[in-house]
Amino acid sequence: MERLLALSIPPLGPIRRRVFSRNGQGKTKGQFRLGYCPNSPDSGDTNDTAMITEEDFIDFTCPYCRDAVSFPMQHRDSLQQCPMCFESLVVPEKPGEAGRKIALPFSTERLALRRLGPADWQDLLDIMSDEETFRYTSGHPLDEEAILRWLESDAHVKLTTPDQPFCLGLALREGGKLIGYAGLRLSAPDLLQAHVTIHLNRAFQKQGFALEALKAVLRFCFQDTRLHRVTATCDSRNSAAVKLLEKAGLRREGEFVKDNILHGEWTNTLCYAALREEYTEPAAAQQASQT
Repeated sequence: MERLLALSIPPLGPIRRRVFSRNGQGKTKGQFRLGYCPNSPDSGDTNDTAMITEEDFIDFTCPYCRDAVSFPMQHRDSLQQCPMCFESLVVPEKPGEAGRKIALPFSTERLALRRLGPADWQDLLDIMSDEETFRYTSGHPLDEEAILRWLESDAHVKLTTPDQPFCLGLALREGGKLIGYAGLRLSAPDLLQAHVTIHLNRAFQKQGFALEALKAVLRFCFQDTRLHRVTATCDSRNSAAVKLLEKAGLRREGEFVKDNILHGEWTNTLCYAALREEYTEPAAAQQASQT
């Protein structure tokens, strides 16, 4: 009799379960599956032949907890979450290679991009209590209590937490003052696409900080975490945001007409995006032309 050991498989988890079945010679063979039950109503087959084998997985060591983990080959060279310690990591491209940590924090010429912390509440309050911050976005100014609740909640969000904003503080390298933050919201279930937002203290606008931060975030998304696609949106009336997104190299994909009610008024939304090959190939072509 065939026996199936059923495990609770998280939606993104690479934990494998082994199916033992008998072949024609009466020998028992072990094969690996990922969240699959043979002959189930949703399996799409009526026998136990379409199995995911051990060769269909990449085995490596988590760079954080040092436990051995495995992911299906389809997740190679992509951002995933360790099923043991739940840290975000990049799956190696080939078996035998090391898993890679997420490169956080990182910096630009003038900025350090890092996770937000409790000590940032005053600088965040300066940004989020300003009504001008919400002129072209939904929401309303925040008070000290709301900022503290936000920081407490944000501490539990990881980059691989789907459909939750992962915030990166934009701090001046000289002096350490927080002047804004970037938000990254990865889409479930594949974690290959992200939506990006940038918020900047009004006192530091029109000095190139937003463009510097956005370019660094795009580099982080495409080169470090190997995302496939990054999107951004803005109110069509927000000329500064339009200029920022286009200067950063994002492509305008379309405009939704009167799709959003903002402060009691129907407004248009502009949609921008970039693909990893669009971001990396021009740089490679430029480098090749210089050699």
